[in-house]
Amino acid sequence: MIEVFFRYRVHPSQVRAFEHAYGPGGPWAQLAARHPGFRRTRLFRHKSDEHTYVGIDVWESKADYDDFRARYADELMQLEAQLKLLALEELLLGYYHGDDEYHAPLDALA
Repeated sequence: MIEVFFRYRVHPSQVRAFEHAYGPGGPWAQLAARHPGFRRTRLFRHKSDEHTYVGIDVWESKADYDDFRARYADELMQLEAQLKLLALEELLLGYYHGDDEYHAPLDALA
C-alpha cells in the first residue's frame, strides 16, 4: 500500500464545498475509484486551524497512482480546474508506504 498525503489551505467561504469535493464521496474520490488500484480517500481538518486540511489517498501501489494520473489525465485536468478555487494552497507532502491496514502498536492498546 501507498498513501499519498496532501495539505490544503482552504478559502474560508469554500469549506463546505471543499469537504464535499475532496471527501470520501466527492468527485475526486469518484474519479479515483474508477481505477482498480484505488482503495480510499480520507480528509482531516486541523484541530486549531479550521481552514487547513490533510487529505490522504490510499493506493495499492505508487505504480497504480501514477497509472491513474496518466490514464485519466484529461478528466483530472478538468476536475482540478473546477475545484481550483476551493483551496488557496495545495501541497503534496509525500508518498508513504505501509501495511494494508493500520494496527496500533501493542503498547498503545494497554
